[in-house]
Amino acid sequence: MKIWAGILLLMVLMVPSGTALNNPVLDEPGYGMITESHGEGSQRYWIFKPSKPGSYPVVVFIHGWAATEPLFYMAWIRHLVREGNIVIYPRYQNLLDTTSDAFTDNAASAVGEALRRVRKEWNGELFLAGHSAGGIIALNLASRQDIPDPDGILALQTGDSEGGRKFENLRGIPQDTLLVVMAGDRDNITGTADSYRIMRSTPQIPGDRKLFLLVRSDRNLVADHLSPLAVSDEFGVLVDNLDYSGYWKVLDMMMELARENKTLADADTGRLLGMGSWGDGRPVRRMEIVEY
Repeated sequence: MKIWAGILLLMVLMVPSGTALNNPVLDEPGYGMITESHGEGSQRYWIFKPSKPGSYPVVVFIHGWAATEPLFYMAWIRHLVREGNIVIYPRYQNLLDTTSDAFTDNAASAVGEALRRVRKEWNGELFLAGHSAGGIIALNLASRQDIPDPDGILALQTGDSEGGRKFENLRGIPQDTLLVVMAGDRDNITGTADSYRIMRSTPQIPGDRKLFLLVRSDRNLVADHLSPLAVSDEFGVLVDNLDYSGYWKVLDMMMELARENKTLADADTGRLLGMGSWGDGRPVRRMEIVEY
């Protein structure tokens, strides 16, 4: 995973070759989001919440290796807050000098403290979303007893677990949790090995409550390891249809299903897998459901 350190800055500075899609979701800085930062180093965490007082679900967003600042996913964070959610973003590592063995403990400590801070604004719904190493941490957190049981988990481009060593007891994840694993067809950093491992290591979760989706590349849309990054539009980069018709949509749908006490089998398959259309009317390649 140390490959992250060498390429994240480059990716932030890259402007994509263009997106040609219908109904893009625009980032709107200043629409009404409160930002808080607490703690230091590997115990630091951010809280993002709607400025309007209310009672909201909490999404714990767990970053990938070395993406220790929220800006790497800020457009997605803003989307979640705009949709009426509180987002907790734990920094589980102090750049690259924190042993990976401490990542889950660091995240658990920060998330527990953050949940106590937002307890009067939290409606009790809890979702975990993790990218790359963050996917491993999200699953580990769900298997433990030091934070409340999540209603749903989204693990994106998860890895590298070193053959499963970095996973804790995934059988400890509650059986009524909704679990969605997503991988990209151009991910040459972690590939799909851990995605398959997750699905096969959670037999306690019924088949209608878990799903493995493959995101497929099309034209200038490249479903690689870094495609879930969603740097804010004020930087002009890294937000495209793989985000709003792929990763963001899937998390939104999972949260809707959990809220309605439905399973993933109840999802509208066309809406779930569809990726919109190009400007010339041709459909973008749909996601695939992977058998495991």
